[in-house]
Amino acid sequence: MKRIIFGVLGIVANGIGLIVMPFVAAFAVAIFAVLTATPVSLGGSSGTVDATETSLYYVYVPTADAGSATCTVDGGTVTWDTADAGQLPTAVDGTEYSDVGTFQVSTAQEVTVTCEGAEDVAVSDVGFLGTLVGGAIGIAIPVLLGLVAIALLIWGIIARVRS
Repeated sequence: MKRIIFGVLGIVANGIGLIVMPFVAAFAVAIFAVLTATPVSLGGSSGTVDATETSLYYVYVPTADAGSATCTVDGGTVTWDTADAGQLPTAVDGTEYSDVGTFQVSTAQEVTVTCEGAEDVAVSDVGFLGTLVGGAIGIAIPVLLGLVAIALLIWGIIARVRS
């Protein structure tokens, strides 16, 4: 009887987990990717980046210049967003930098980043593939545990019928 109860409870829990876990796992991996991304200086107030279509790029300038810097991103099809600027301070070569925006591209291309009013620009490639992998793992774990729960339920039902 215990196997039947735990099998049913496992199926219910994994059903809930199948809905919740992909989002939690993708969110956790995305936060980890953003926090561990290492910005690389472009060597001046302007520079080029070889951007891939599966990545998100953060643009940083020295914190002292962040308030007066005006940045533009030029390339083929580039989506530039400054909505969450200033949320992720970091250090580049011992100097504190602040993010001024993010950009994504729809195809692999070379992108020129220019920040007027800043002495240096740094760019970090956060990636997007890791977030997709996190979401896939968030689906795989509940599915595998759900299969174990179904096997436990079937085993419990067979044992109950035989007794």
